[in-house]
Amino acid sequence: MKTHKKILVGLLVFLFLCAVGIFLDHKKSMKDFPVLQGTYTCEELPFASMVFDLVNNYTFYYYDYDETDKGTYSKGSDNEHFIDSTKFHNTKILYDGKKRTFTIMIDGETYLFKQIDRIPTINVEPEKKEE
Repeated sequence: MKTHKKILVGLLVFLFLCAVGIFLDHKKSMKDFPVLQGTYTCEELPFASMVFDLVNNYTFYYYDYDETDKGTYSKGSDNEHFIDSTKFHNTKILYDGKKRTFTIMIDGETYLFKQIDRIPTINVEPEKKEE
């Protein structure tokens, strides 16, 4: 009877260690997630934000003061992504998954955007009342 308990305890410990290993491996892979997602801002462009909504068919939103743009984005090779919209025609983004930043060229200038939230925050303007 004691041998069965030792085998059972050993098996439970082994299963527990396997579960912890799988969890830690999954957590590590999510930390360096190679696909853009969430809300990003840029210090050089204080009114600009870019939103990448992975769940909503890779939808992309750009907000800058009084300018808005919407389109899609896709993953290229390694750290490359591409935005396709009215303003950004197949524009390349270089994404750093560890730092959660990316660089993009806007109107001939290169800008660094940093993630402020993993959740896509989409600005919605309130409906204007007709008087």
